[in-house]
Amino acid sequence: YDMMHAPLDVFAESDEESEDDSSEDDCSGDKVEDDEVFTVADIPQAFSHFTYTYTKRKLLVCDLQGVLSTTTPPLFELTDPVIHFMSRRKMKSIFGRTDRGYKGRNGFFRTHKCSPLCRMINRRWIRKVGEHQRSSHLDDLEEQISNVAF
Repeated sequence: YDMMHAPLDVFAESDEESEDDSSEDDCSGDKVEDDEVFTVADIPQAFSHFTYTYTKRKLLVCDLQGVLSTTTPPLFELTDPVIHFMSRRKMKSIFGRTDRGYKGRNGFFRTHKCSPLCRMINRRWIRKVGEHQRSSHLDDLEEQISNVAF
């Protein structure tokens, strides 16, 4: 098994579409045991969940594919990420044709299962960083985007 370029799992999203928030998964209440372990395959999914939480539910970076290089330090080489932007103004495809906004977010959380890494990130990092410190640079993102002519 060649760890130098071990392929990451491709995380397929469902094509079912729904505008509601019922499929959104929140692992913030899950208890984390200090002896829980996670695998390398958990990292891309946990990162995707992190992007959604960190950006105050405005962005979700997902569909991460690539390889893990075992250089020092180990490095993920990811290609073709998808960014879903949750627009309050119902703006479409802000980050290109793969940006499905709320529908993309719902598809991700319909298949996402929080791992111990998701829970550790939430408990040990996100909760310790106050709301005012998180993504304040994104507060006016939708306004900035609406002022750009495409």
